[in-house]
Amino acid sequence: MIDLEHLVLDHSEQMLLLVDPANLQIVVANRVAGQVLGYTSEELLARTITEIESSLQDVFYWEHVSQGQCQNIEAQEGLYQCADGSMLTIRKSIQVLEQVGKPLLLIQARPVQNQSKIEDQLAQTLSQLRATLESTGNGILVIDWQGRIANMNRLCSNMWQIPQDLLLGRDDTAILDFIAASVVESEACRRQLREIVDSEESKCSFELHDRRIFECRSRPQFLGGNIIGRVFGYDDITEREQAEQALRESRDQLDEKVLARTADLRAANTALLAEKARQEELIRKLADAHAQLLQSEKMASIGQLAAGVAHEINNPVGFVNSNLGSLQRYVQDLLKLLAAYECAENALPAQALDEIRRLRVEFDVAYLREDIGNLISESADGLQRVKRIVQDLKDFSHVDEAERQWANLEHGLDSTLNVVWNELKYKAEIVKDYAKIAEIECFPAQLNQVFMNLLINAGHAIKNRGRITIRTGQEEANVWVEIEDSGVGIKPENLGRIFEPFFTTKPVGKGTGLGLSLAYGIVQKHSGRIEVKSEPDKGSVFRVVLPRCAGAKTAPQAQSVVQACA
Repeated sequence: MIDLEHLVLDHSEQMLLLVDPANLQIVVANRVAGQVLGYTSEELLARTITEIESSLQDVFYWEHVSQGQCQNIEAQEGLYQCADGSMLTIRKSIQVLEQVGKPLLLIQARPVQNQSKIEDQLAQTLSQLRATLESTGNGILVIDWQGRIANMNRLCSNMWQIPQDLLLGRDDTAILDFIAASVVESEACRRQLREIVDSEESKCSFELHDRRIFECRSRPQFLGGNIIGRVFGYDDITEREQAEQALRESRDQLDEKVLARTADLRAANTALLAEKARQEELIRKLADAHAQLLQSEKMASIGQLAAGVAHEINNPVGFVNSNLGSLQRYVQDLLKLLAAYECAENALPAQALDEIRRLRVEFDVAYLREDIGNLISESADGLQRVKRIVQDLKDFSHVDEAERQWANLEHGLDSTLNVVWNELKYKAEIVKDYAKIAEIECFPAQLNQVFMNLLINAGHAIKNRGRITIRTGQEEANVWVEIEDSGVGIKPENLGRIFEPFFTTKPVGKGTGLGLSLAYGIVQKHSGRIEVKSEPDKGSVFRVVLPRCAGAKTAPQAQSVVQACA
């Protein structure tokens, strides 16, 4: 036998044996026969068929064959002896073939035990499936690919209230039409029952004419990779829908009540927030007023102290200055007398002359005559400086000024600079760039306080040694004072907060955060404004713009500066 024929035989699922009727010898055996019976191919080909088949009817059959009576057999049971001595019940068919004018017998056999086992398992599975279909809580309807009802449980027929005569008549078309006609949207239901070969799962709901609501889930039924039908599962969700509808209505009512209550709460909260904002604004204003009052009282106390100190210093300075003038005249007279004595010293006795010359050398009269004048001049200059400092203290304090008056801001800057000079002289070089501005109507003492805060802040911004430039100028009805420093500058995120009360970037204990806030308040009181521009690590520029006349507003300036806001 050619290899192709062997290949075909070996791929058969049945045992195939080819027997020579002349000697009952097995001439061909496929692979399945050897595997099932436990023989090798050589062992099978070395045996006769009667050594394999053992039932009585097989013995009679092969006896007839040996006598030349060959005939076909269909689905006959028999016994095959396996290699291990066990007996295997099989179901076989025998077909007579003609091979080159010579008959051969082809035996096709399969074990009966496996077939029976499969049939039992299939029957058990079908029984479980029927029990499952009947015990499930859903109505199950199975339609095959031809549109016929393959299965339907009793719950499904009861749910749809299918008449008994339709069920007994097994008219599938009439049953499906009855189901579709029970639905309000009959055509949609009918279209769904026809879409058997759709590969997608689906879920939908149907409302019946009797007001019931069915939920339908359907999915395709596969055999291998092919769709052979569709399974529909129906669930009566009427009570659930009614409960959900009642719940939705209750929730809607609750939502309406919640919205109404929320609106009331929102209105109350808005009123509360408005009241809170009003109270916070009052508290802020009170705090600002308190801080300004404290600062004003402090400055008034400082001014009174400065005026008192200046008054007390003026008294001794006055008589010291007077005495120093008298002393200068007395010394000049004494020096003239000494010169007259020197002219007459040659008339003195030699002993007295020697003593006078010795004393002249000992006291260095020539040096005394020269140095006494210098000492008196330096003392007079020192007294003038003391008088100037006292005057600056009086000018800075202005304790007797309770109303606006015309004042020169450049003079106020000079007096303020003298007062804070001790803070600045070791840290900064002071550069004055005055434009000889006109006088303005103001409270000089308060503006001096603004300049003092700006100068002190400029000194604090310089870490080691730097420069502070003071400029003045005027434009139309305004005058301005500008204080520029070469310090560390102000960070952009802090630039908008520098005029807030109690805001400070200085370490704890080094600043109160009130200096610029009070300065802003004073400038605002004068109807002016403070402008600031700053760049980190390069310094800051503060410009105070004031109207020349009381009650006037400063005109906004078109320049690239950041206007500070309180």
